[in-house]
This record gives sequence, structure tokens and C-alpha cells, in this order.
Amino acid sequence: MKMKMRPILLNVFSIVFFVCLALPNLNGQNTDSLSLVKESQHFAFYSTKADIGVLDSLAIILEKNYARITNRLGIEIDKKINVKVFPDVKSFHIAVNYPDSPDWVVGSCVGDELLMVSPLNPGSVHSYESLMQVVVHEFVHIAVYYTCGDKVLSALPKWLNEGYAQYEAGQLNDRVRKSVEASLRDKAPNWAQLNAASAMEFGHMNGYAISVSIVEFLVDTYGIDKLVLLIKAPDDLDTIYGFPENTLEEQWVRYVKHENTD
Repeated sequence: MKMKMRPILLNVFSIVFFVCLALPNLNGQNTDSLSLVKESQHFAFYSTKADIGVLDSLAIILEKNYARITNRLGIEIDKKINVKVFPDVKSFHIAVNYPDSPDWVVGSCVGDELLMVSPLNPGSVHSYESLMQVVVHEFVHIAVYYTCGDKVLSALPKWLNEGYAQYEAGQLNDRVRKSVEASLRDKAPNWAQLNAASAMEFGHMNGYAISVSIVEFLVDTYGIDKLVLLIKAPDDLDTIYGFPENTLEEQWVRYVKHENTD
């Protein structure tokens, strides 16, 4: 991965997460080349023979995060999650019916199925390490869907949906924090604008970095339990936090600027 691409990596590869999660199905999905070659306690892995060697690592990282995420959300998933690993970016794009997508499109989830590009052949934008975060990110989206059902699309704010997935996947780092600080200096969008934006607009306004920053602020300031309550009842923000959204937003701005949030 070239260093000059790193400042935009989080923004661009996150766009696909929301777009693909919003699809009710993947008509025409081509998975004929994939076979069931491994099962772990909670996941069933499909791949070509060339990618069998990476499945143990994917299973380890998913199982390592499974109990933490499902326990945190208070859910039980009563079936194994299918994880379909495509050998390269092109075959993945064909499978999800976006054959002309750019190389940063590497992961999606629909219902209880997770699809991704093989970490062994991540393409021109991603790396082995970033795809190991992508698989956790996508599983978080699946877990949130089991938690909220159709409210994921109808009521859950975009910034909360994407921010929480990134937070749990460990995609927040100092580079992302600095990009948010820069956005605030350049008049960042407010939370309502983030939620009203299309997926592409969301990415262009640095919405993914801003979203995980908002989640970090809420967790650091008020705790993870209240954030989970918000995921389950997004219309009850005022009751859960004791403040209206605009007050929390002002606190978040001060948090990012390292000012007193009291």
C-alpha cells in the first residue's frame, strides 16, 4: 500500500460497507468457484483452494471478537455465519454485482453472510492487515442487524452504524483522529448532515472518520453501555444521555479539540 494513499484509506474503503449492507440480497451472486472448506464454532468459510491457508487466521480473529461483540449487544446468533472469501478484487466485484467498482471495494455483508476479498491478494489499495480489520467490521454490521433488524436502515443513524463497526474493528487510530481535527477546522458536517447524506456524500465529507470519532467520544465520556442502548433505541438519544443531540455534538467538538467537555 503506497503511503500517499493512507490519508484517504478509511474514508474510501468504508463506503462499501454501508452500501452493501443496505442491499436486501445479491441477485446473480457468483459463488460457484467457492467451496465450504473450513468451519469454526460460529463461522463457515468458503474459498478457493488457493485461499485455504488464510482461513485459519480469519477464523481466529472472528472467534476472538465474536463473544465480545455478541455479549456486548446482548444477542444470540442461532446459526453459523457464512464467510465467503474471493480470490481477488475482480471476482469479488463480479460476485456483488459491481464489476466496475474501484479496488477499495473489498467487503460486504447481507443478512448472515459476509463476503470479502482474500487478504492474500488484497489489491492495490488494501493490505493483509486492513482486510483482517474489514472482516471484523463486517461481522459487527451483521451483529447490529441481529440486534436491530430493519431499524438498521430505517432508524439507526449512519454515523452510529458505521462508527460503531469501525470502533469495534479497531480502525480508529491517530491518523484518523487528526483527519477529524482537520475537518473541524474546515467546517465539518453536523450529525444531522451526516445522517442525511448518501453513501458517496458521506465518504466525501469524511463521514467515516468523523463517525468513529463520535463513537469514541460517547464511549469515553458516557460508557459503552449507553452506546449499546442507543443502538437498540436510536430515537431515545435524549433520554439515554440526558442531553439533546446538539448539546452532545457541542461536547464532541470540544472533545476533539481537547477542550473541557463539562
